[in-house]
This record gives sequence, structure tokens and C-alpha cells, in this order.
Amino acid sequence: MYFSGIQPTGKMHIGNYLGAVRNWVKLQQTGNQNIYCIVDLHALTDKLTIDHEIKFDQNTKSDTLSLAATLIASGINPNKSIFFVQSHVPEHAELQWILSCVAPKNWLNKMTQYKDKKKEYSTLGLYTYPLLMAADIILYQAQYVPVGLDQKQHIELTRDYVQRLNSLFKLNIVEPQYLESTCPKIMSLRDGNKKMSKSDTIDGNRINIDDSKEEIFEKIKRSKTDSIPQIYFDQDKRPEISNLLRIYQAFSNMSIEQVIDKYQTKTTVDFKRDLSELISNELNNIAEKKKQILQNQNELEQMLKIGSIKAREIASKNLRLIKENIGLLV
Repeated sequence: MYFSGIQPTGKMHIGNYLGAVRNWVKLQQTGNQNIYCIVDLHALTDKLTIDHEIKFDQNTKSDTLSLAATLIASGINPNKSIFFVQSHVPEHAELQWILSCVAPKNWLNKMTQYKDKKKEYSTLGLYTYPLLMAADIILYQAQYVPVGLDQKQHIELTRDYVQRLNSLFKLNIVEPQYLESTCPKIMSLRDGNKKMSKSDTIDGNRINIDDSKEEIFEKIKRSKTDSIPQIYFDQDKRPEISNLLRIYQAFSNMSIEQVIDKYQTKTTVDFKRDLSELISNELNNIAEKKKQILQNQNELEQMLKIGSIKAREIASKNLRLIKENIGLLV
């Protein structure tokens, strides 16, 4: 069984699409059970802002529907995968609480993502984020979790929780395995050493899934390259052109060597123009499908409701077993 999730925050970009979503779509063809979740409860950890006054972003519902439409338009098939919204399955939060009572606090203190995101007014939710992520995975006894390299530490922590539960309560919960994406990490268009990010305040640093053809062409045109006319791959000395080569490779299904050979006698301008065309052709197709899906919001919400019913069938059974073994009255 495969389980993975994505937050409905910020703008989904080609790094998310190539590194996660495309991989999920391929996994649907393996014959294994796939469970994909829009983790809206996780998204709440980034909603509180404190400047001159305390504010809480209340757009999670619209962000969730938009992301759901994007994922379906990208190839996630609710008939082949269990596809649902995290908050529709209350067992996630219930198991999170149980995990918080059986594991030491210092396990969370070492999590690098909390240290990276920590602000003066960080919420308790941000601190306990790894607990909820562990609950997400354990609840379905997922064998494999296809996530980015930055999430690998969370999978290792989840394995620690599984071992603790199995040892304390004689359970036989599956220890999940990290499944690395086959797509290399996609970097910022302006800095080849910085990961492309939804939270980046500069929109020109990324290509969003919803960007128009004109926006894609403009962003690629303005993307940073160097003064060397030849096009070749060198991550250390030429990180920006190397990043564009990786993007071309991913969208064309060609090897890096084939791409370099194709542009051996062409200019960077030619390369950028063709890359823009390649990206816009695929993303505009997704955008058109997404538009059609959002025109019938009731049908979309019904799909998600059906997905949550399927998810709860598995989650409630596994949670009941855990509750029985830890001594709760069920």
C-alpha cells in the first residue's frame, strides 16, 4: 500500500507536480492500493500570522477544492485510488493524540523542519506536525510513502513511533518505507541552489501549475543563466542552466544527454523558448481539465466524500485495534 499527502497551501508549482503528483499517477498503474490525501489539517499550521494584529487565513476550503481539481486534472483517478480530505477522517487527529501519549517530547525537538519554520509566535500545531504526519501513515498501515527528500526525517520518526507501539502493546503495525521520487529536485528559477517553493514570496522564482502560457514564457525568459553560450550540465559551476536542463528532461522524458545533444548548436534563447513551449503545453492541458472540474463543484465534493468513506473504513478498523491494545474501552 502507498500513502502520501499534499497541503492545500500556497500555489502548487512544477516541483510539486514533477516530484510528487506525476509519481502518484504512475503508482496507480502498479496494481497496489494507493491512498492520496489533501492534508488540510497540516495546512492550518501556516495560517496564523501576527503582525500588527492576529490574523488567521480562512481560505482552506477554497484552496482544498482548487487542489483537488488540480490533482484530478493531473491524473489522480478516484476510481483507482482512495482520494480524500484529511479533516473528513477524524481518526487522524485521534491517533495523533494517542501517539503524543506514548512517545517522548525530545523526539520532536530534533525535527529540522520545525527548526527551519520556527518563528517568534510558532504554534503548538507546528511543533506537533510530525505527530499528525505519523498518524496519517500509521492509520493506513502504509508500506511505502512517496515523498520528497525533505520529508525523509518524518518517515524515520514514524518508524520510531511504530516500533514504540509494537513494543509496548504487542501490535504488528507495518514499518513504512521512504520511497524516493525518481524526479530530481527542481530548483528556483533565479537561484539554482535554492529549492523551488510554494512559500517563496517572489512568484517569478517558480512556475505555478495555474500559470498561463504567457506567464510561463516570461518566467523562463527571465530565469537566471550565465554568459557561457554552450548548453551543458554542471550542477556545481552552472546550477541555473543545469536546473533548466532537469526541467526539460522531466517534461520531455528525454535524458539529460539527449537534451544537451539536441541543443549542441543552438542558443540559450532557443532552448528557453522550446522549454517554455514544452511546459505550457502540458500545464495548459491540466488547466483546461481543472476548469471543467470546478464548473461542477458539487460533483467534486461528492468524489471527496466517497473517498473519505473508503478511507474511514480502513482507518477506523486500524485505530480500533490500537485502542483495544492500549486498554481503551471501545
